[in-house]
Amino acid sequence: MAKKQTRKTASSISIDTNVRCRRVYPTEGTRRSVEELKTIGIRLTRDQALHLARVLLAACQDWDDIDLTAYRNDPRQSDGTYRVTVTSPNRPAESDAALSTAS
Repeated sequence: MAKKQTRKTASSISIDTNVRCRRVYPTEGTRRSVEELKTIGIRLTRDQALHLARVLLAACQDWDDIDLTAYRNDPRQSDGTYRVTVTSPNRPAESDAALSTAS
């Protein structure tokens, strides 16, 4: 007999907000000062880009403003990736862990 699948509602969906990226530019040790830099860059794999897109889509459902922060001087020991956070200036950072697609 086939196993009966239980139904889940949309409110049970949650988003893992632990976003990573391959690289953040400018790299540490650049010769230019922060005042001279006109752009920043973030290199993502396809999976990392999809993950970031899902988090941004979920966040923009409830937030009017979104801050994206990449930690360029703090690579993870295990794989060398960098942390990217998605926050709102209008919400405390502690609530970011509870980010979900439920409205």
